[in-house]
Amino acid sequence: MPPDVIIADWNGTLIEYRDERPVLENTARDVFRASIPCHPRRMARILKARSELEALYRGGQNNDYDFIRELFRIYNERIIEGVPVSLIHRSIEKYARKRRTQSSLDHRVLRPIKECHSDGKTTGIFSAGYGHGIARILAVAGYDSHFDFIEADVLRENGGKAISFGLNIYKRKPPLLQRLLKEKTIDAGRVAYIGDSEDDEGCFEMVGYPVVAFLAPDELKERFARKYKAFVPSDEKDLANYLNCA
Repeated sequence: MPPDVIIADWNGTLIEYRDERPVLENTARDVFRASIPCHPRRMARILKARSELEALYRGGQNNDYDFIRELFRIYNERIIEGVPVSLIHRSIEKYARKRRTQSSLDHRVLRPIKECHSDGKTTGIFSAGYGHGIARILAVAGYDSHFDFIEADVLRENGGKAISFGLNIYKRKPPLLQRLLKEKTIDAGRVAYIGDSEDDEGCFEMVGYPVVAFLAPDELKERFARKYKAFVPSDEKDLANYLNCA
């Protein structure tokens, strides 16, 4: 029997960006522009953050947990904290509408999911990305109504001022997915989970239909197919047939 539920990762699965750095960089630029000339202290913090980030990029590994954690720390402490949430949301809206952002979506996965949802299957996103940003990018592309839920990290705020972008799901996906399925009374054996990285390994082991995204590195496709018997689609039609949404 085909899966009843389809859950997809975001970064590297539905969009080609493998982490949230483009979102963070875009937000930082907009916050800096909005700080001229009335917020010199904020401008100084952002300039300091830029030098710290340049040093981090020179010495870090993008897929390393300590690198990601330090990346978020710098952005949150130097740039995001204290900024009006309305400013961040305006920045996210502009980012979502950029041609480069929209052209980065992988419609080879999104179109089959859309068809599956139209056929009555439950569809969702489970990601360490920024949930509001994901929702806005999908809305601009016209896919927002084809996902029943988006479970992702949030922007912590207080009194209309930002505190930090969350980093709660990264490296914790398997237990959090298990909790999500329990809360939604979804049988893991009936779930197709589409992912692209080591962060998805425990999810592949848990569900009945592990699927490797088109954008995943070839080495991971081979390893996940061998280790988890994950399905590696050859093209969009192949994926739609597997999900029974053709």
